[in-house]
Parts: sequence; C-alpha cells; structure tokens
Amino acid sequence: MKHRKALALLLAGALFCTGVTLAADPGSSADPLIALGWLKRTFIPNAVSQAEERLDTRMSELEFSVAPTGTELRVKKGDVLRLESGAALTPLAGELSLSAAGAVIDVTTGEEHAGPVSVNHRYLAAEQTKAAFSVTGDTAVVRLSGPYQLSPSNETDYNALADAMKAMGLFKGTDTPYGSGYDLELAPTRLQGLVLFLRLMGEEQAALSYPGNPIFFTDVPDWALSYVTYAYDKGYTKGQEITPQWQVVFGSEAPLAAGDYTTFLLRALGYTEGTDFHWESALTDAQTLGVLTQGEVSALTQKPFLRAQTVYLSYFALSAKTAGEGGAPLLDRLAAAGAIDRAIAEKAMSGLELQRM
Repeated sequence: MKHRKALALLLAGALFCTGVTLAADPGSSADPLIALGWLKRTFIPNAVSQAEERLDTRMSELEFSVAPTGTELRVKKGDVLRLESGAALTPLAGELSLSAAGAVIDVTTGEEHAGPVSVNHRYLAAEQTKAAFSVTGDTAVVRLSGPYQLSPSNETDYNALADAMKAMGLFKGTDTPYGSGYDLELAPTRLQGLVLFLRLMGEEQAALSYPGNPIFFTDVPDWALSYVTYAYDKGYTKGQEITPQWQVVFGSEAPLAAGDYTTFLLRALGYTEGTDFHWESALTDAQTLGVLTQGEVSALTQKPFLRAQTVYLSYFALSAKTAGEGGAPLLDRLAAAGAIDRAIAEKAMSGLELQRM
C-alpha cells in the first residue's frame, strides 16, 4: 500500500508539472498565485485520486499473462477468460460463451462470432478487440495462445476436487489427452461408477486380484473383468439382464444416474439397502441420513449428472460418518485399512476451501 501511495504521489507530481487542470484556477487578476491551502486541500487529493485511477488501469493491464501456443487451462463455472488482440482460444471440453468489444473470428469457419462457442473451434481476437469467454458449464478445458487474463469465480471448483481425489489415489483420469484426462464434462458410465465405489470401499486391490470367469459377462472390457466379477459376487452390483446362455449384461457403458452413484456411496458408508435406504429414493434418503445436504439433493435432481459430480460426492463422502452408532468418518476407515495414506489425504484436503451446496 505504501508503494502504491508513493507511486500515486509521483504520478500526481507529474500531472502538476505537465499542467493538468483538475479544478478552476484559484488565483485572480489581483492575486494570480496559487493558494497553498487550495494546493493541499484540493489539487493534491484530486491529483492523487486521478493518479490512482491511472495506476489501477495500468496494473490491470499488467495482470495479463502471455500464454505460449498450446497452453492448456482447466476452468470452472463463472470464470472469465479475457483475451487481447492477437490472442486465441480453443475450447477442448465444456461450455463457454463469448462476448467482445471488437471482432472475434472463428478461424474454423472463417466467420465473426459471438455467443456460445463450439468445442475444437479456434477463436482469434482481431485488432483492437477485447474478448471475454465466460464458462457456463460446471467445468471446461481450453487451449490458449497470446495475452489473456483469468477472472476466477467463487463457484464450486470441481477441478480442485479432482486433483485432491487423484492425489489420494481415489480418482484417476482416462486416456483423454487433455484436461488431465479427468473428463469432468462427460456423463459417467456404470463401469466408472463401480470402480470409484470400490476405491471408496478400500477394496480396489482385492478386486484387481480377484479371479473371475472371463465369459460370464458379455459387455465388460478385459481390464475391468476382475472389478465387475468381484463386485457382482459380493452383491455390490447387479447386471441389467441375463441372456438365454446365462451370461450377464452388466451395462458397462450405460450412463450412471445420480441416484445410482448415491446408492454406491451409501453402501460404501455401511448403510443397508432395503433397510436404511432404498434405491428409488437414494438421494432423499441420503439427506435424511446426513450424507447429502438439501442443496446437493436439489442440484443433483435438476442438473445433468457428470463425472464432476461423482468427484464432488466422493470427496465429501470422505467426511461422512459410516453407519452405526459413533461411526467414524469414511476417511478414517480407509486410512485404518491402509487403502489411503492419511498424511497424503490431509495434505490434499488442507488447501481446499470449499463450501458445500
């Protein structure tokens, strides 16, 4: 603050020396000299104020970073990316909307553009243009080049949650070559939900070493056979149908609904389906049990269920108490079982300041 005031005073002095007029001339034909009182009470305060405004503008300009070609950034809902002339942005995943003072060209189509943008189209800010890309989905991944400025929002940071879950070994990316492979913008599949559930149960290693019949399931990839066979034999999950040849159609690629994943979470916390909760009312039952908040139930009911939400639910399930009187938080149970490293978990969670919905 002291450095800022000193800079403002220096700039004010420059304004005075260059003859900038900030008020009417306080002198007269009889006394043309500037009164000292006016100088102290009027000119200097006004000059400092004007200097601070110019300093704010300049400091704002200095906040722009210059992204080398191909710089990738994960952003969240409400974040705004401001681009200067010559900068370009390519959305790789998620939903964004563009507004601009000047022209922004969709290089992919060769046309000027405004409004919602298209994934994998490249948008270039023309000369004397200031462009603003606002994130309208829960998360997005963009590729940048040139000068840009990120104005972050206070919305839920699913990216940070995913980073924390990955550090704990509870969430892993896919083969997608961008966005850390998190694919937070996509709907989860039944198979992905099952794997996340087994990690929260602390049973992933048991599942990986489980011997399964490779011909028992018709639609499970080889890498996931042990996961699905283990969970099926344990009664954690059921198939969608049984063929006349007594093979099970698991529905690996079928979309996973919010109620489905909440059912997995309640089982991981030790609650019994049919007694403590029911699949049909898993969301409201989870609220009654204190696992979900009213705001979370409302959001999960009204919004599309994406991988971002599976990360959110999994993260906060770690602090939920397991079933039974005096049940310990799920995190304690996983640490005690050696499924996660407590020190790593505490470090990953300590830097997050997130409010639940």
